[in-house]
Amino acid sequence: MTQHVRSTIRYDGPGLIGHEMDVQDLAPALLALADLVQIANKKFNGDRAEIRVLVNADVEQRCFMVDLSLSMSLLDQAKTFFDSDRIKTAKEIAEWIGIVKGGAGGAVGGLFALLAFLKGKKKESPLQITQTGSQVTIVGDGNTIVIASETYELAQDRVVVDRVRSIMQPLTKPGYDDLSFLEGKDEVVRVSSEQAENIFSSASEELIPFQTESTSQIRGLVRIKSPQYEGGAKWSLLWNGRAVDAEMAENAAAWVAAFQQNRVNAPPNTVLEVSMTETVRLDENGLALGRPRYVVSDVHSVTPPPSQIGLI
Repeated sequence: MTQHVRSTIRYDGPGLIGHEMDVQDLAPALLALADLVQIANKKFNGDRAEIRVLVNADVEQRCFMVDLSLSMSLLDQAKTFFDSDRIKTAKEIAEWIGIVKGGAGGAVGGLFALLAFLKGKKKESPLQITQTGSQVTIVGDGNTIVIASETYELAQDRVVVDRVRSIMQPLTKPGYDDLSFLEGKDEVVRVSSEQAENIFSSASEELIPFQTESTSQIRGLVRIKSPQYEGGAKWSLLWNGRAVDAEMAENAAAWVAAFQQNRVNAPPNTVLEVSMTETVRLDENGLALGRPRYVVSDVHSVTPPPSQIGLI
């Protein structure tokens, strides 16, 4: 299976009137964009799908068409058919990054729009952040932006933010006025050189500071809903009667490696005794913001489901 999505990145300004852009400005920016896409795919798909970034230059228009191509093997497709944690598409990844329109009518902003919103001007009042379902609403100084929860997660990653800044780097030089992404002929987002200057002047700050966190240490029983037979993607577990997506870390990661090498038997519905942490972000009122994050650090015991006895 292969999925394609296309976006156009365009730098503009008086320094580009001759349809020329210094390769020392362009090459690092395009490489940063490709790296950003790879990081996002790894974050949301793990090793289950590969994504390529191809670029086609239109010198006359001073723009570059970016083609994101996400593919997975027939085996991975078969696994995904039975897996509740489906592969995230190239379009979804592009929406969360913000290089194509997201949500109904483009109502949901992406990472570039979020960065411009937060650092485009100095905020005089604290941000108000609320989450409803899969969307996060951020209000500051009377302005509002709505983003996907995945965009919010990307915004917490310093490496991701560094890549976005690298893409904006040309805007800090004379002759560049703005950077825009287009989907077809429709503008998705535009970042001005003034906004870029503000972004770089606050480079030492977090894009969105983590809210206050509440962390609980848990030792208990969970049941495997959807194991991961390859790679390091999160496992779907049933805990306290509800499904949770858990990262497998430390000793649990070694246990997963043994499972994936067929040295451990743990089919769906296997009960695991685990040590794990539950981390919840809290808003200024101490209320939960978004879904808890689970990390399993150790697997203490494994109890496979009982074998069915055939009828005679």
